[in-house]
Amino acid sequence: MAEYILYTDGGSRGNPGPAGIGFVLNHGFVKSCDGGAPIGEATNNVAEYKALIWGLENALALNITHLEARADSELLVKQLKGEYKVKNAALKPLFLDALSLSKQFEFCEFVHIPREENEEADALANEAMDALMEVGSPIQPCQAPGSLFDFEEDEEAEEQDSFGEEIQDYEYSQDEVQDSEAEDTFLDAVAPFINPAPEAAILNIVETEEAQLPVSAGIYTLTVKDHFDAAHLLYDYPGECRNLHGHTWDIEVSVESSQLCELGMVYDFALLKKDLKSVLNRYDHKYLNEIEPFNTVSPTAENLACIIFEELSGKIVQPGVIVTEVAVWESPIAKLTYKLR
Repeated sequence: MAEYILYTDGGSRGNPGPAGIGFVLNHGFVKSCDGGAPIGEATNNVAEYKALIWGLENALALNITHLEARADSELLVKQLKGEYKVKNAALKPLFLDALSLSKQFEFCEFVHIPREENEEADALANEAMDALMEVGSPIQPCQAPGSLFDFEEDEEAEEQDSFGEEIQDYEYSQDEVQDSEAEDTFLDAVAPFINPAPEAAILNIVETEEAQLPVSAGIYTLTVKDHFDAAHLLYDYPGECRNLHGHTWDIEVSVESSQLCELGMVYDFALLKKDLKSVLNRYDHKYLNEIEPFNTVSPTAENLACIIFEELSGKIVQPGVIVTEVAVWESPIAKLTYKLR
């Protein structure tokens, strides 16, 4: 077990609705810092991620190297441990931020805990929602949004949460539901997903306003490629790459989905090319070290792939379609790939 324990919690009154986040960072039995903050309108899942991001930022500000991060959101913990995929467009940049922050520790473990063990962080989140101001004693003030780039949350995308996210949001109000008939209705609705009939395992049907479209049991993968020219240098690199030099970077991106739209497509190739081009235009014929975040983060192929992944994920909001891989070719024989596990 790590020497430092971080507890985080986020919640929304309405889902989406007025939301707040809270964290408590303990060193053994001694509190190092804590905080609560209102974050405006958000869903429960977005609030959970922003609470974790804020807590991780505070732990890093204290130069902590080994951390155990505890949360009562099973969805958040399983996504960060790679057990669940991140399907919701509004969560993807937050997921990448949290994952990126966690990798700055020598050791960081995510642990799911029951709500009764997370009461202090929950109380701070609610106190902040009531007071409409930051509370507690954080080292690092709350900064919204918790992302390397200012992605705006898409309300329609939030409504298209994955099945796992819908279950978790249901759990937030389950304690308040006393009507057994309502619970039976919910269980009937989710039963085909939990234990599908044999014939449904081969072919599911998605209902649309116009027609019923088949969904294969497999996954469709769409890949496009583009390039840009730019100069950069690598900070503190013990070789020639610390000097200013240029590349023609070839960028490959892939998106996946198990369902097709009404046109029988995963995602229009033309739209994906346009989305990628709009991301790469930011870097084309530029000096990367002058562009955020590369003015402070070394513009390696690894960091470039991760940030292109995050930017592109923020542009694709079609339900069921997620970015799964970004590959950066520095030369015809050198390729770096960033992908979700």
